[in-house]
Amino acid sequence: MLHLLKYSVLYFKLWATILLTLLCMQQVIAQKPLKFSNQNAVTTVVTSDFSSQPKDKTSITSSIIPFQKDGIYNAKSRRIGYTLKLQNNLKIEQVGNILMQISNSTGTILYKEAYPFSIKKKSSFQKDYVFATGQFSPGYYVSSMSILSNTYADVASYNFGYEPTKVVSKISTPSDFVNFWEQAKRELASTVPNYAVTPRPDLSNKFSDAYEVEYKSIDKAIIYGWLTVPKNSKNRPVLYKISDYQNELAPELRRDVAVLCINTRGTGASNQNYNFAYDQLGVYNLKDRNRYFLKGTYLDALRGLDFITTYASQMKLDTRRIVVTGGGLGGTIAAVMGAIDSRPTGVIMEGPSFIGMRDMINFNEGMTNISFPASMFKNYCGNQKTSKESVIKTLEYFDPIYFAPYINCPILVGFSLHNTNVPAQCVYTFINQLRVSKKDIYECKECGNSLDKKFYGFKETWIKERFGQP
Repeated sequence: MLHLLKYSVLYFKLWATILLTLLCMQQVIAQKPLKFSNQNAVTTVVTSDFSSQPKDKTSITSSIIPFQKDGIYNAKSRRIGYTLKLQNNLKIEQVGNILMQISNSTGTILYKEAYPFSIKKKSSFQKDYVFATGQFSPGYYVSSMSILSNTYADVASYNFGYEPTKVVSKISTPSDFVNFWEQAKRELASTVPNYAVTPRPDLSNKFSDAYEVEYKSIDKAIIYGWLTVPKNSKNRPVLYKISDYQNELAPELRRDVAVLCINTRGTGASNQNYNFAYDQLGVYNLKDRNRYFLKGTYLDALRGLDFITTYASQMKLDTRRIVVTGGGLGGTIAAVMGAIDSRPTGVIMEGPSFIGMRDMINFNEGMTNISFPASMFKNYCGNQKTSKESVIKTLEYFDPIYFAPYINCPILVGFSLHNTNVPAQCVYTFINQLRVSKKDIYECKECGNSLDKKFYGFKETWIKERFGQP
């Protein structure tokens, strides 16, 4: 009996030690559901100030564990929110503050909370942020957390949606929108293109010939690109690829289709007179919509369709089968081509940017860490002493949501629900304006700022269907 009692005591002490160690290693702070009644008030006042001390982004590892993996909640969701976990990577204790705020898609701050934390050496800290149900409207929200300690400073954010498919999008198209673009097309037509096509045998292979393409657009811009054509004798469908924002396209050689890759102004060799910094090109001439950068960019791409038509006979290009595609800004431009011209027989938007710009700018208004391109427009307003509303009024002439009702060819829209640059609600607003019967939507619920391999497989199948290929 004495031996049994002795071992029981030792067994109890062992488990007590294990439990105590676990409690020391990980501090967990539970939270009752948060209600948005305090608006801009801060629930907890934190008096510690660590702002003057040196900081880095390695002393703490932050991670967000969402209650719903895809970040989409509804009225039946058991909990709405996430767990913030902080791991102390140092051998000293860290103390600091967390300032959390949650905003809706208009940039309105719904709730703020400041909370102190301390983490023992090589230990972790967890805090649940649970938002009370019944206070959300359909749409997207962002929770931004500014984390500051005696050694660490960074911002973490969590984007999530509440019944986003029920968002009712109401837009007011500028009254002279159609006239503006009809005049822009006439301006392009009056500009002599001076097409030039140069064979590039050094870039060709045994299946396809490569050519360097050059032409003129409005504002005396010289646009460069690439055309690759399969060597078979058939008329080839055309995959027309448009560059992303300052992201140069290289020639793409395929056996099945001709590929035209155009780098619009400010990109690659097409940067003559438009060699601006990354955060300057997108606001060039923003005060004048007739001279704004995006007007010229859209017309650069439209001239690419003219090029296909002009060289259709010589290069054996099938103008009845043209799919326009692009990623980021290239996807936005592709949609515009489907609206202002009848030649595209299909449009692919791959993670479009510069879309739903009113919501995009407003969505970032209350965030601590503003993403591009919203940050570019905010900085422009500050530097030029221009109101946000005047900037948005100009951008309405170039936002694809206003072009969407005029798209009359099949369209594929692929986007991520957690893209930090373009909130998913902006893409949903565009989709809600589409009137075309053939529209395919690919939502990547677990992607970040890029799409997954499954989308690209679906995209290739979609292209072959548009071209009538097996």
